[in-house]
Amino acid sequence: MSSPPNPRARKQPRRGRHSSQLASSIGNARGGRKVQNTSPIQNASFSTSASFAEEMSAVSAPPLSTAVPLDTPRFADLGAENLLNPILLKTITEDLKFDHMMPVQAATLRPLLSERVDCLAQAKTGTGKTIAFLIPAIQTLINKQRRPQDGISLLVMTPTRELAQQIAKEASQLLKNLPNYKVGFAIGGTNKTTEEKNILNGCNILIATPGRLFDHLSDEGITNAFRNLDTIVLDEADRLLDMGFMNAIRDIIKCLPDKQKTKRQGMLFSATIAPHVEKVAHLVLSKDYKFISTIPEGEVNTHARVPQHLITVPNFSDVASAMVGSIRAEMKLEGKDSFKAIVFAPTAALVDFYAQILSQFKDLPPVTALHSRVSQGKRTVVTEEYRVAKNGILVATDVIARGMDFPSVTNVFQVGLPADKESYIHRLGRTARAGKEGRGVFILTEVESPFSTWTLKEIEFVKTEADLSSAPQVLKIASRMENHSKTYQAWLGYYKNHLKLMQWDNVELVRQGNIFARDGLGAPETPSLYRGIVGKMGLKGTEGLIVIPDPPRVPRGGGGGGGGGGEGRSVGSGGRGGGGGRSIGSGGRGGGEGRSIGSGGRGGARGGHEERSVGIGGRGGGEGRSAGGGERGGARGGARGGGEGRNAGSGGRGGARGGRGGFNINRSAW
Repeated sequence: MSSPPNPRARKQPRRGRHSSQLASSIGNARGGRKVQNTSPIQNASFSTSASFAEEMSAVSAPPLSTAVPLDTPRFADLGAENLLNPILLKTITEDLKFDHMMPVQAATLRPLLSERVDCLAQAKTGTGKTIAFLIPAIQTLINKQRRPQDGISLLVMTPTRELAQQIAKEASQLLKNLPNYKVGFAIGGTNKTTEEKNILNGCNILIATPGRLFDHLSDEGITNAFRNLDTIVLDEADRLLDMGFMNAIRDIIKCLPDKQKTKRQGMLFSATIAPHVEKVAHLVLSKDYKFISTIPEGEVNTHARVPQHLITVPNFSDVASAMVGSIRAEMKLEGKDSFKAIVFAPTAALVDFYAQILSQFKDLPPVTALHSRVSQGKRTVVTEEYRVAKNGILVATDVIARGMDFPSVTNVFQVGLPADKESYIHRLGRTARAGKEGRGVFILTEVESPFSTWTLKEIEFVKTEADLSSAPQVLKIASRMENHSKTYQAWLGYYKNHLKLMQWDNVELVRQGNIFARDGLGAPETPSLYRGIVGKMGLKGTEGLIVIPDPPRVPRGGGGGGGGGGEGRSVGSGGRGGGGGRSIGSGGRGGGEGRSIGSGGRGGARGGHEERSVGIGGRGGGEGRSAGGGERGGARGGARGGGEGRNAGSGGRGGARGGRGGFNINRSAW
């Protein structure tokens, strides 16, 4: 297995292995016909909207993980053959200073440019794949003289938001001198309405994650934006499928124009070629697509050449101190100034737990955490800061195991069971890149050890004794944390999926979890769990759990809150008041009095019965369904304010749904 992609070929006197060693083989996917290995092209330029450029300014394109060979074709060769637009070529060679192609580019660019073939390309991470698919797509955009109002010409689907941002950054550099073309993205964690607006206002290149893209395609206007689709790319195709996106991809393809009518070009780039990858290839590519591989037979993968140390501890309560001890030992070998490590943990809660532990040890480099629950804005900042850092420790889940390229990572620590063998290998692939050395450390408990002896039986681990000298300090730090219940719950949920490996039943899982909570988290007592959570984990009735009733259900749209208090322009109190809910609470934007005496969110000004006077108005009003007040405010009473509802409720779009409703009592939001 290999890791994710993201590369660039820079004009530098760096030595790479001879391209013949990388022996790119190009064969027809069906007949295995060999095609002459050709040269390719590399980078182009573009321009985006101001908002997009601002959003992408914090993301730098990743460095190459493989040195640029000096015996591959030059990008200038493609210009001499009229395969590249002069402006695009100038951007590549003069602005980006790319000279020679990377092997994957040399193998793919010529057939992709001159013949517009469909292809399934296999290449390792950090070898130039992104440039290899962007250049042909941008050249097609230029050849067809597409305008922003013509809609999307290139669609790139990728498994993660971070990888999507990296690809968008690459595209922005390629389009530097072609300002008429627009790039956008559709990814989770961003404002969907803003994305729709950018797409509909003119977007030639769209980088997307499948889930968010499929959400957008329910909008007819977005679907119509694909009417002139020229190129579709699936990057990290194997990872897309591993993450369960097959059905989403199939549904997306159904929403796109018929391939036979549009004659669009398809490309799949993947580190591995498994049966499920071939299956999606037949869905996206033409029947006579070409298979191009730049991974020589028998080439040694990262997991076969990187020294890997195995540390086994007796109990889960020993794991954190073993982690601290191993990090200190590895840092001593490497030197603190250049020690750059990634610590992988199974869940977001455990990532936060380990990061808090490590951050309290002042002899260690700066520590940051990254997982799917971190906001998109913060994820962007964290990844960029770690990418450019000379040293540091990043604690993360598998969200960065693939699709991210961090230079100069010296060590990878895997703490606890990975999801599977592939996850272990891809995590390890974050180190020993660009011809540099790297080291791996795998920390398991004795009960997890079958994973190393059976699942990873082909790996020769160096067994290393655990250093648990920091255990007292670790326990002291952990006992001061406030999120014991969250970490305990996450631990139970994760290891519930691995009972077979550890030969546990539910009772033993809970028993071990309680020991971990006491001796590992320093919890004063066994953390309690809500009854609903216990049921979802399949642990209902298991001995040893402290189960408490679920909290009162929060009404749909309810929970107004905040606001309310402040004075309005006159006597009324302002704010976006009030509580919410389907019963008594008044909701959302209700609250304060209006411009004179009337209460209400957008004030008595809109008040119905006595406008600007006594009307209780705004979008507020209406108590819930019990105390009166209709769904759209007291029996629609007072139309956007004013009069009473069916009973006691004040009008507006209030109470029943609690959402935007709300009225004041004693000038404070309910």
